[in-house]
Parts: sequence; C-alpha cells; structure tokens
Amino acid sequence: MSQTRSESTSVAPAPKHRIAISGGGIAGLTLAATLCKYALDSSELEIDIYEADPEVRTAGAGITIWPRTWTVMRHLGLYDAMSKIAVKSEQVKQGERKPAFVARKADQSEEGFNFCYVLAPSGSTTMHRRDMIDVLLGNLPPSCKLHTSKRLMGYSQLDVTDPELVGNQPDAPLQLSFADDSTARADILIGADGIHSATRYAMYADAHATECLRESVPSARPEDSKQWRDCERCKAALPIWSGVHSYRFLIPTEELYTLNPFHTTRSIGSVLSYSGKYQQVITYQISGGKYLNFVAVCREPNGDGAPYDGKWVAEAPREELLSRFTHWEPEVHQMLQCVKQPTRWAVHVVENLPFAVRGSVALVGDAMHAMTPNFGAGGGQAIEDAYILGRLLADPRITRAHIPAVLQIYERVRLPFTTDIARRAREVGLMYEFNAPGYYAGDASGQAGDGSRDVREELEELGKAIHEMWQWQWTLEFDEQRKEAARELDGMFR
Repeated sequence: MSQTRSESTSVAPAPKHRIAISGGGIAGLTLAATLCKYALDSSELEIDIYEADPEVRTAGAGITIWPRTWTVMRHLGLYDAMSKIAVKSEQVKQGERKPAFVARKADQSEEGFNFCYVLAPSGSTTMHRRDMIDVLLGNLPPSCKLHTSKRLMGYSQLDVTDPELVGNQPDAPLQLSFADDSTARADILIGADGIHSATRYAMYADAHATECLRESVPSARPEDSKQWRDCERCKAALPIWSGVHSYRFLIPTEELYTLNPFHTTRSIGSVLSYSGKYQQVITYQISGGKYLNFVAVCREPNGDGAPYDGKWVAEAPREELLSRFTHWEPEVHQMLQCVKQPTRWAVHVVENLPFAVRGSVALVGDAMHAMTPNFGAGGGQAIEDAYILGRLLADPRITRAHIPAVLQIYERVRLPFTTDIARRAREVGLMYEFNAPGYYAGDASGQAGDGSRDVREELEELGKAIHEMWQWQWTLEFDEQRKEAARELDGMFR
C-alpha cells in the first residue's frame, strides 16, 4: 500500500537522489523531515519511506525529551507543535534548572525517601510516542511517499554498467527486496528499522561475505547466509539480551491519585525511579497528565548476554509482576493495584557495532545503537542521528559519487558518540538498582551492604554519582556535533 501526499499531472525531472528509508518510526520520519526542510530544491530528492506494518505504530508508550532533542525540534520548526503535546516541569523559566530525574529508595515496607535529584535546564519533558509520531506525520511534505505493509528483507548492489540489470533506472544501484516479493530501487538506503533491522543484518551479511570470507554473493538478504552470525566481528550486529525484563503499563492517573492524593508522582514533575536491589520502577506522566507511564525493570541473575529463547514482548500474568515487589514501599503497591494487564519486554541491545555505514547504506536509531532505557535517551539519539544525516544528504553539492564518503562522515560523528552513551546507560542502570561496583549495594530488605556505614550516607554518595552520569545530556551541546559534520563536509569540496 502506498500513501502519497500529493499527485501531479506534469512530468517531473528525474531526481538527483532516490533515498529509501526503511522504517516509519521516529528516526525515519525525522530523517524525512530534515531532508525536505534543508534541500534547496525538493524535486532533487525522491524520498520513499517503507514501513513494515499496515500503519505507522510505536514500540512503547512514553518518551522523554531532553535539551539536545529540543535543539533539533527548534531547527526543524517543530518546537511549538511538540510543546503542545508535552508534559513539562511546572513553572519553569527558560534555562532554569529543575529536577529532571529523581531516584527514591523504595525496596522496604516503610515509606521510601528520595536520595538523588538530577537538575537540568528547564527540568524534564515527557510525551506519548504516538503523539510525537502524529506531529512528525503531519509535517511530512508532499515530496515524501509513505508505503505501508512493506517489510524490507534485504538489499543487493546492482552492477550499474549492466543495462539488463538496471533497466531504465541507471542511477539507482540498490535493489530492495520486500516480504511481499516486490522490489524497489534507490541510490541510498537508510535503515531506520529498529533493533530487528533487516538493513543491519543485510549489511553485515554482505560485509562478512566480501571482507571476512572474501567472497562475492548475489544477494545480501539475511536468509541467504548465516555464517556472519558466528564471525567475531560481524556478530556484533546481533541483538543481545541485557539480562533485564521490563513490565510496562499505562496507569490512569485519576485512578492512582484517588487511592493516594499525595502520591509522589503527582507533584514531582520529573522522571522518578523507585529504586531497589536488582530492580527499579520508572515513572513519568504523559498525554497531558492523563496517564502515568509505569515501567518496572527487573534484572535476572546471570541474564546479561545469555541466550533468550522466549518472546521478546508478551503479556505477563499480573501475579508475576506483583511477586517481584512484595516487600516494597506503599507507593509502589498503590501503583501495582492499578496495573491490570502488563506486558513483559525482554530488553535487548545492539552494542559496539564496528561500523554502521557500508557503501550507500547507513543505519540510524535503534538499528545502530539500541540501548538500555536508563537515560530515556534512545529516542533522542535516534532523532539526533536522523537530523545530522539529513543535513548532510540535503547538501546541494553532493552527487551520487560523494554518497559513500558523506555517509562515512555521519558514521565518524555519530557512531562513537552513541556507543559511548549506550555504555553510560548500562552503567547508570546498575547504579539505580544498587549493583554498581564501589557504591551502595543494599539487599532486598534495604540493609547496607556491609552494615558499617549509614544507609543514607552511602545513598547520598550514590546520588552524586548518578547526578554526574546525567550531565552529558545538557553539557554536551548537540550543535557541536552538527558543526563537526558540516566542517568535514566542507572539507570535501575544498
């Protein structure tokens, strides 16, 4: 199925670049918006978004937006539209520091207490992913085509010197293959297709065949070869289990605050982590405060990196969730009373990719760096990827011959950065669940690890460390990366 924003009876000139985006989520839509905003002549770009599902959907409910992401939204002219759907810290002046993340000790039967306040410019901002998607969809320009029910299976590189292979599209060397047996052509393929990215699998299958095995294969469809999965370099493209299950549910705030009108989540105005040994409950309001996004994160013993044979997302018995928090504080039990049908997610990650670009193909978002949700940064990093890549590809100086080098600029700027953020996210998650080496390591009953120091004193030190871990969100300016990419691109034309 194809949804086209506008049709024209006139014959349009051939586009300079045909750009295929696999995935119609936040990363893919942001990339399309960026390309169309910064292309001097929109007719020079033919942009096709291929979405696997019958309609554009979201994975998860809530998303947090931090200052770096707001910078992108301002550049795209979407700040006002996004602000209207956001839940923000109350009474915040521009640049004023407010709590953005709060950690609370909760793994005891008595009332918990907050031990960490992470202050950020303008506090925290949260929203429903569906609302963000709707804003992005509403700003798709007429030059973009959205194709639904188009699940990418792989791609192959055509020999553009062979007229029998390329037919009447000599400038479209990539052939895309879809699950419905259809094909399409493109000059550039961007994999915004998430943690299960077919683009990533195909990229690494091809790289393994031609670089590791030094063979040539006619197609890089993942099902054609599984050898890359055992290669020390290429198996990095396979998602691995983080050892964590997360139980998710949207709690109606009216129901929760009827149970407890003074529940901390009602007035905290930030992301709040109810922390305990091996577990935490992340909460924040979305949809104008109508719902509380509830995510219970539970670490499984010896789970990190272990094979995971079950469904990654499945309905979970309510009793299973309740059993994980038996001796926790009253506020946690009040939230659990409101959780009716939770879903259980096996949190997988994509870590330490050796490359995210090959030829005229690149990865963005979770396809490149699916990370643990401990900073609430996955969506924001996908948006940053898309914006920087879009600005590069929209430059009018670029010809098809420049594309591989331009994509390498993107990789040099973004891959090391997002790899580092993923590492930090893993480390700070251990802090939330009292498992970080050298810091408070209380057990499930809430006692100090060695009993030699006051629990609150140890937690104060832990809180300072968590605060420090968060600082990159507002001390590292996004525009510095954008400028770095622009400088490298200018250097190509000197």
